Amino acid sequence: MNREEIGEFLYRFYRKRTSSFLANLYKASVTGDSRDIHRARLDIKKIFALYGLFEMLEPEVFKHQGGYKLLRPLYRRAGKIREIQVDYLLLTNPEPLGACYNSFIAWLKEEERISVAKFFHLVKNFKESELTSTNKIIHKICSSSSIFKLRSKTLEFIKVKVAQIKYLQSEELGDKEIHKIRQNLKLMSTITTLVYSIRPGKQFDLIISAINKTEMMIGDWHDRVVLKDAIEWFLEANTTDLKAELISLNHLKQSLIADNQNLIKHFIPEVNAIVKSVLDNV
Repeated sequence: MNREEIGEFLYRFYRKRTSSFLANLYKASVTGDSRDIHRARLDIKKIFALYGLFEMLEPEVFKHQGGYKLLRPLYRRAGKIREIQVDYLLLTNPEPLGACYNSFIAWLKEEERISVAKFFHLVKNFKESELTSTNKIIHKICSSSSIFKLRSKTLEFIKVKVAQIKYLQSEELGDKEIHKIRQNLKLMSTITTLVYSIRPGKQFDLIISAINKTEMMIGDWHDRVVLKDAIEWFLEANTTDLKAELISLNHLKQSLIADNQNLIKHFIPEVNAIVKSVLDNV
């Protein structure tokens, strides 16, 4: 593709994502279905990835745009709802024999109800015009993009993210550090995959394949951290008699911690391999 075709591809790709987001957002506001809310959240995630690309290409032009501020509250609230849905899945698949989580599940359902109500409030006050007001700026950024610029800026971006991961690995690895490593890997994967879709190349293909494998394990780790934290918040917030559930919840919590320690042992070498591959080849 030439410069004009690349620019048109990027801009059309962006408009398709925003159209999908608006459709899913308003559908979710009618149905209240967590699946529709999750679809809207996935669209925001893709829009944020594009924002990251635009900011990478033209930082001085894009940095003052308000898209992040507009969409982030919706993204965070939808994320909270998604975390509760994942908690349900982990609680029932598979459920230990004789485990009792009735009060905890009731608490999760109330947390979900509150989060959905807050999500509806955000949708009610969402201003579509603020989202579309950036279209001219974004079209200008897309029109000025060549494949050489896209690839070179992406390689610079990857190097910065790998340096941040390497720094995080020099610290004691707790949940906070691993979560930041996960975020950096996701950003690398999303931006690289987008540029790869415009012009495939072996260099990006190797990076994407390595990250995707590691991302799945870190995603499993993150789901268990979310459930462990939810159990802790429930136990701190609940003042009723929990004797029937206390043993089950503490057993589940310890099981989640053990699972995550095992996952960390498997994915940290994979992260090290990604860092080494990028430093050697990019």
